[in-house]
Amino acid sequence: MDKDKKVYDEIARVAYGLFERRGGIHGYAYDDWFEAERIILGKHIKEIEQEAGSISAAKRKKASGKTEAKIAATSPKTVRKTAEKTSVVRTKKASPIKKT
Repeated sequence: MDKDKKVYDEIARVAYGLFERRGGIHGYAYDDWFEAERIILGKHIKEIEQEAGSISAAKRKKASGKTEAKIAATSPKTVRKTAEKTSVVRTKKASPIKKT
């Protein structure tokens, strides 16, 4: 949260700077804020992408650990039966549709 507060404060400072550069004319608060967001988030995009990548990697690692544990807990008979069912399903063909 501390990082979010810093980014928010930085956006606010830039938005105020844009307001001052315009000569302090009111009525452009949203324009100034959105422009400041574009500037600041553009500067921080590498950090944001790296953070998102590390979160995704952690989720994938956690998910693969669950899958491996599930596979290890499965008995060989269950695996064989599942494989047999899958091969049966794959070999069946749909009957042709007759036109009348």
